Order: sequence, then structure tokens, then C-alpha cells
Amino acid sequence: MERPMAQQAERETAAEPEFEVVVVGLGPVGTTLCSLLAHAGIRVLGIDAAEQVYALPRAIGMDQEVMRVFQEIGLADDLMTDIGVYHASEYRARDGRLLRRFESPPQPWPLAWPPYMTFVQPKLEARLRERAVRLGATLRPGTELVALETPASPRLTLRNNLTGATETLHTRYVIGCDGGNSFVRRAMGLSFEDLVFDEPWLVVDMLLSGPVPGLPSTNVQYCNPARPHTFVIGPENLRRWEFMIMPGDDPAALNSEEGIWRLLAPWLRPDQARIWRSAAYRFHALVAQGWRRGAVFLAGDAAHMTPPFLAQGMVQGIKDVANLAWKLSGVLRQGWPDAVLDSYEAERRPLVREVIAITKGLGRIICERDPVAAAARDEAMVAEVAADPRPRIRQDLFPPIGHGIVARGSDGLAPAGSGCPCPQPVLRTATGPLRLDDVLGGGFHLVMEEGFALPEGLRQTAVALGVGIHRLGSELVEQDGLLSGWLQRHGAAAVLIRPDRVVFGHAASADGLCRLLDQLGHWLAPS
Repeated sequence: MERPMAQQAERETAAEPEFEVVVVGLGPVGTTLCSLLAHAGIRVLGIDAAEQVYALPRAIGMDQEVMRVFQEIGLADDLMTDIGVYHASEYRARDGRLLRRFESPPQPWPLAWPPYMTFVQPKLEARLRERAVRLGATLRPGTELVALETPASPRLTLRNNLTGATETLHTRYVIGCDGGNSFVRRAMGLSFEDLVFDEPWLVVDMLLSGPVPGLPSTNVQYCNPARPHTFVIGPENLRRWEFMIMPGDDPAALNSEEGIWRLLAPWLRPDQARIWRSAAYRFHALVAQGWRRGAVFLAGDAAHMTPPFLAQGMVQGIKDVANLAWKLSGVLRQGWPDAVLDSYEAERRPLVREVIAITKGLGRIICERDPVAAAARDEAMVAEVAADPRPRIRQDLFPPIGHGIVARGSDGLAPAGSGCPCPQPVLRTATGPLRLDDVLGGGFHLVMEEGFALPEGLRQTAVALGVGIHRLGSELVEQDGLLSGWLQRHGAAAVLIRPDRVVFGHAASADGLCRLLDQLGHWLAPS
């Protein structure tokens, strides 16, 4: 039911808006942000022009950091019933030779979750929406943003797409999670920086009717210049093929049922599976020129678009909102200065550009269409595997946060370990095994080895900054020594962890910890 205009106008002129944050777009990224903010006690409204969750799969892979975010909102364990194992990935030449192989690290897993997983997006989105509402977010599907004015003090016009009625509201912050064609980004007058990758592909999702002999047991990137293509093992009976659309192809004919079965003939017969979804895409590499205007921010595909060769699109979007949510909460609830919000773009934009560069590099390997260049590539990569046959770890490809709210050494750079996800050991407790984050709760935390001497003055400084203080050994008893081993490898005895579980910094002595707390204080001190 639409609110009477008099009530609406009265609310607009009130000192405090009904919703402190409006999230535009209720895909996985936007809905996760709604949950994170509601979990922090922020009054948040999420809107989406569509009335229902999109019924077909799009994203298919997510990593341990995303599951850690879902753990924070109380959803991760429930999701495990729908999650599939992400198999090793192999790059194969046209003649079948192995060019490269990516595997996941063995247990104990560094962040307590499988390093990479597959999922079915419609199921995930439905669960995320249920969780957001349970946590206290207000969601209005079928509501479209049609005007966004005064970014410093956002004024929004919303339209109910069922009735056509409109309303206007003010809010403290607006977050555009509304995809590659983002209305919010366009309203902010921001354009994409083109990182020069533009390739047409056909994506086909198949539901197997039963076991199919001969299908690969790993994910495979077929580096075949005649037609580069990809095979991905999804959860349960979902299998995905991606085929490059070649010069001279008719995309419509290729995406017809006849064309799809012709492409799938080396693997499947029509009686062994059914087509769930097929779509032609152009794989792009784009980053928005700016991610903030006043109190309006971008996240997810609205801020960046990544080729799919490392399944980083949704993953990076959820890392965006995990980064932004705790900063919004601190500014709204704890009086942190506005510069904390500036650190969102400062941290995420250069990191995403690096991820896109890495993904593009792999994409260029896969997408090579020149047979002579492909043959030279094959020989070089086969020689590389022969010289060092050890499998590569996918997570090792990605950089840490190098800017923003992370500790600096005397050289002005973030030391090794800072800006990385903090390990999450499983702890022994009186009630049974618990993951570290579930024991610590939200906020900043200082975790020290048992013998670390913490001067009273530093303890008081930490408490004044809202930092929780904990000791390994007596209070936090690890099952597998993940965190103590990490400290030892970095020559540290204490680690300061941000609310998003990223390492702010680590220290080997009280003097080093003093420097960490001083740097953190410069960020969080009210202006």
C-alpha cells in the first residue's frame, strides 16, 4: 500500500530518515549488503525493479571469503546443503596436453570453509532474501529507482512497478548494486574505464539425467584455437559449457537448440540431459571511473565487470559490500570520520583492477585463436609444467589490500600479511568446536600469543578504540594451529583484525603494537 503523500512529506522533512541506507538491486551482492547492515542495526531498505528472483543460473562459483561473509550473517551452515565442491581446473591444449592445473589447498582450510565452491544462483538469492528479512532489512521487490538527486543528501524517487505509483524519500546513503547497466552509476554521471577485453561467448547450463560416462572429472579450459571452450562441474547434476562465438558464426543459430546440441555432441546425447539455460554474452573487463559521489556508492557489477575465467564477478561484488558495510556502520553508529568511507574505493578499486588483469591474462591464454600463436603458447606452458609440476593454488593468484585502512611499515607500504584475510581456525570450546569469527563477534579484535606482554596503557588504548582483546592458548584454543602458525611465519606475536576479518597489521613486540594502534586511531578518531 502506498503511503499518503502528507505522511511522506512529513517523513522527508524529519531530522532522521526512515531508512538510513537504501540499497538498489537485490541480486546476491545487494541482498548480502542488506543483511550485513541490518545485522549491524542499520535501518536499510533494499529495492529491485524485478518482482521475483531471476529463475535461471548466472554466477556459479564462490570462494571461502564469501562463505565467511555468509557466516557473519548466520547463513553459511544452512547453505552447505546446496553447495557443490569446486573441482580442480585444468587448461588443456588442442591435443589434450596439460598446460596448467589449479587445485585447492588441503585441510585444515585456511578460512574454515572450502576454498572454492559451486552453487545455483536462484537458490542462493532466495535464501539471501529470507535471511535479510529475518535480520530486519526491509525489501521491496518490484520497486524501481527512477530518479536520484543531490548525491550529498540523496533524494530518491521510487516507482511501484505493479501499480505505477511513485514516492519520494530521503536517506543518508545510497548503494548502487544494480548491475552492469546501473541506473545509479548513470545518475552519478560515471562511466566505465575499459580495460580492453571484449569477447563474445555462449554459456549453456545443462541438467544431467543421470551419470554420463566420459565427462571430465575436473573443470577444463579447452585452449583450442578452432573454438576455445570451457567445462564446469556445478552442484548436483548441473554442468556448464561455455563456447567462444567465432568470427563468421551466426549467434542466433549457435544459440538454437539444434546449434547447442551440435556443440555438445562430443560429450552428450539429447537423452542424457536437458538444456536449462543458454545465453550469449560479451565478456568485458570494465571498472567504473569512480565508486563514490557524496553519499552514493557503487558495488558489484555496477562498479566493475570481470571476465568469468576465474569466477570472480559475484565474488568480488560480495567482497565490495563486506568492505563497505562495516565502514558505513562505524560512521553511522560510532562517529568515525567520513574519510573511513573514502577508504572503500581506495581499497577496492585498485584491487579489483589487479584481479581483472590476472583474469584477463588467463583469458588471453584460453581465447587465443591464431593456430601458430596457440602452438607456441602450448610449448611454453608444457615446458613450464615440466620444470615445475606442482599444482597451483587458485587463491594465491589474488593480491591483498594494499591501500586504505591497513597498517604501514616505515617504508609506507603494507607489510606482508597486512591486507590479507586473517586465518580462521576452528577452536575447542566447552560446548564443542566453534569457528574463530563466531567466538570473536563483530568489530576490531587483537589476538595475541599466550606469552605476549601487553602493557596496561596499550590495553586501555585498544579498549578506547573498541578493539576486543584475546589470547591464543588459554582463551582461544586452536584445533590445528592455523593462526599461531600464521603468526610464526610472519615473525609476529599479535595480530589486529578488522571487522571484515582482514588483517589490519601484526606486531612482534609492544612497540610494534603501539604503532599499529596509533595508526588505527588516526583512521577512527572522530573528526
